[in-house]
Amino acid sequence: MRFLKFLFSLLGTILLLTSCGGKKEKPLLATSIFPLTWVVENVYPFYSVYQLVKPGQNPHLYDLTPRDAVAVERAKKVFLIGNLEPFAKSIPPQKRVEVIKLLKLPESANPHLWLSPKRWLAFAEKLPSVEGLKIDRNRWERLISRLQRLDTEYKSLIPLGLKVVMVHPAFVWLGRDYNLEVLAILETHGGVGISPKTFTQTVETLKNLPDKGRVLILYATTNPKGREIAEKLSSLTGVKAVGLDPLVEYERGNYTQLMEENLRELLKAVGK
Repeated sequence: MRFLKFLFSLLGTILLLTSCGGKKEKPLLATSIFPLTWVVENVYPFYSVYQLVKPGQNPHLYDLTPRDAVAVERAKKVFLIGNLEPFAKSIPPQKRVEVIKLLKLPESANPHLWLSPKRWLAFAEKLPSVEGLKIDRNRWERLISRLQRLDTEYKSLIPLGLKVVMVHPAFVWLGRDYNLEVLAILETHGGVGISPKTFTQTVETLKNLPDKGRVLILYATTNPKGREIAEKLSSLTGVKAVGLDPLVEYERGNYTQLMEENLRELLKAVGK
């Protein structure tokens, strides 16, 4: 099995290398995850885009394949969150476009910025400042408008005064930007296991809340273990568990539509 994986990877690398001689081939940009791919494809139509982290892979743990390494070598720029990807430091600094640096955030900042439309809008607004790339200003302006509308839609959460427990800290920026009071986060950034003490304390906190109709347990739909934990917590406390898509299982798709689906799930959970 390992030999077959190596063989397929090698064949993919050869195909990528041999494609370099194609006529009128677009220059290449690389991205780490789908939300970045969506932005880059929208505003840089003069380039081909290669996504490094494949669907089904954990970006916290992903290692570059030989084919990925060739793509990074060819790419004019590599778009990264910056503190999400373990391979980020292996990419030459002059090639990196890092979201946390564009937004002037510390390296310790929660990396899941794309799950807040406010933060993703702020990132997109910085793209004209990226040197060395040809941006399509009309497409960029349209993308900014789409993200502004999405941010406005998410602001409907602000007056609801929701309280949440997060199984994984993927939704920290969502909570911070749209008035979701975080009662507890059970896992760390890398998905380290939950301690029995933390779980027990969270159960007691939720049991003693007066208005459980405004309290939610959030988990990532891509994590079966997280769902299991959320549902167990829900059964012990009577607080509703809600699964949200963390948007790391895609190479193609519509970011704004997927984020609108997440918003609908939140509103439906509280009867809105």
